[in-house]
Parts: sequence; C-alpha cells; structure tokens
Amino acid sequence: MISRLLLIPTLATLALLTGCAAPSLYQWSGYDQALYAGYKDTTKMEALRTKLETHVGEMEKSKAKVAPGLYAELGTLYLQAGSSQKAIDFYTKERDTWPESRVLMTSLIQNLERKQSAQGGNKP
Repeated sequence: MISRLLLIPTLATLALLTGCAAPSLYQWSGYDQALYAGYKDTTKMEALRTKLETHVGEMEKSKAKVAPGLYAELGTLYLQAGSSQKAIDFYTKERDTWPESRVLMTSLIQNLERKQSAQGGNKP
C-alpha cells in the first residue's frame, strides 16, 4: 500500500503533467520557431511575414479566431518593411479582435496616421 506521503507528491506530479499536455486554444503554425529564426538571421524576417500572412489568411478563411498578437506581429513586420498603411490595417484587426489590446493598438494606429499626415499622404 502506498503511503500518504508518497501519494500526494505522485498525484501532484501527475496533475502537472496532465496540465502541460493540454491542447492549445489557438493555432500558431510554427510561429515561435519562425520568429526565433528571424531574430537570429534578419534575412529570414520576410519568410516570417509570408508564413504569418498565409497562416492568418487560412485562419480567416476557415472562420477560426487568429491567435492573440499575430495581427499585431504581422503589422509590425509590414511597418519594418516600410508599409505603414498595411501596418495600420493589421493593427486595426488586432484591436478589433482582441479588446484587451485596444489601448496599445489605438495608440500605434494614431501615431502612424499622424506620421502619414505629416509626410503629406499615405505610404504604401
């Protein structure tokens, strides 16, 4: 018979292992590996943008909810590539999809719009 002292840690360990095996609520499609590769080698950031764009498009097409932060990440990648209007578009999607990001995304959008106005129009 297993003693009570041994039973409690065994059950706690089992509960932790079961919790770690729970499926994710969202589909990330290798985002973390692609982001890491992009940080290690900045020439891979374009591949990350393409991968994220494809993944987001597939999620939208299937009516699945895009994981939190992916619209914002895609917007930032477009901003870094010089396309502030596409960045605004994706920041707007992030804001509208995830209300908890509203303050940050609204601030980013307003800053980009002010910058566009100061430059005399929209950048592609």
